[in-house]
Amino acid sequence: MVIDAERPAAPGSVAGTGLDIGALVDLALKTVYFAANIEAVELAKRLALSLNATSELLEFLRREGLCEVGGGTGRSPGSLRASLSTKGINRAVAALATSGYVGPAPVPLQAYLDQVRRQSIRDVEFSRQLVEESLSHLVLPQQIRDIIGQAVSSKRAALLYGASGNGKTSAAEGLGRALSSHILIPYAIEAMRETIKVYDSSTHDAVDVPDSGQSGGLGMPDRRWVVIRRPAVFAAGELAANHLELLLDEVHKTYEAPIQMKANGGLLIIDDFGRQRLDATYLLNRWVVPLERHIDMLSLHNGARFEVPFDVIPIFVSNMHPSELADDAFLRRIRYKIEMPGPDAASFVEILKGECQRNEVAYDEAGASYLMDTYFYDGVREKRGCHPRDIVEAIAEAARYQGRDRALTAATIDEACKYYFV
Repeated sequence: MVIDAERPAAPGSVAGTGLDIGALVDLALKTVYFAANIEAVELAKRLALSLNATSELLEFLRREGLCEVGGGTGRSPGSLRASLSTKGINRAVAALATSGYVGPAPVPLQAYLDQVRRQSIRDVEFSRQLVEESLSHLVLPQQIRDIIGQAVSSKRAALLYGASGNGKTSAAEGLGRALSSHILIPYAIEAMRETIKVYDSSTHDAVDVPDSGQSGGLGMPDRRWVVIRRPAVFAAGELAANHLELLLDEVHKTYEAPIQMKANGGLLIIDDFGRQRLDATYLLNRWVVPLERHIDMLSLHNGARFEVPFDVIPIFVSNMHPSELADDAFLRRIRYKIEMPGPDAASFVEILKGECQRNEVAYDEAGASYLMDTYFYDGVREKRGCHPRDIVEAIAEAARYQGRDRALTAATIDEACKYYFV
């Protein structure tokens, strides 16, 4: 795998981190508090700092009477062990009451802003070939492929709408897979003396990059940054108003970045748009300025506000007609509104053949004609792109369970459709 994002060199001193020493001292104290007794090299690993910077922190803690440093083997500073004094324990507890964050040291807000701009999604080229490849698993009219490609290439917001089962979500997922390049994001940032978690293992696809093995800082990458594939962040019915703001865990006193911030540098896909717990108009109201200026404003619990980039390509997916979602004033912020049609007869059969091949079901022209004539005659039922897949999978599942050959016949079609269509 070619990694096309390179972490900066690790700072070799506390000053080089760009953070106030008080913030790093509190983070180190909380880390040692939970570890009880820890080697310097392990502390450096948990803080994602160089051993030089960590040793500098430990020396400060020792001088201030906050911890005891000793033991170890040989002359290696990494083998020294640290444990908190009573004074250190009291300060760690006080620090935890203010912020429960324990983990890699954050990067300054400005460093994050600079990095987002260097790796902006607006600099990514979505060629026609790339888009065609990302949609190759779908049977779609060429006109629809082209307008989807034009939309994502423009980097503007788009709405994919239409009846369920015609590939809207699959198309959005395919575009997400087209993002093959890598970017850097921090584990956390420090903004206005608050630590905010950015990296989310359930959302971001991290790429392992081996360290140089050097412990002092020279030549070692800054482990406060994570190399990830450009994100394609999905949200569906669970999306709520608080997911659009900084999330403060009142119990653990930790902040988490909102969904749009986690998607910076990639795609933000809002699936099932209009059926979330929050109103579609509320969502568009919240993002009116970000959609136009590419800047978002976030607020801390104390009312302090700061700017972060809104560096995403928003793709909204809905079963509802645009007129049901919001009025024209809001909808004009979504430049492309693309209706995903159901398949015509030829496309339906093409999908059916592909699903038979994928599920190792023997395809038969007579069986295909029977399916069309019996269950989709004269518009009695609207054809959906998902119908061939669901029916063929039901045939394959029945054959596997009953120990019979997999075949597309009138009998197997009737059996599958009996329990599928209402």
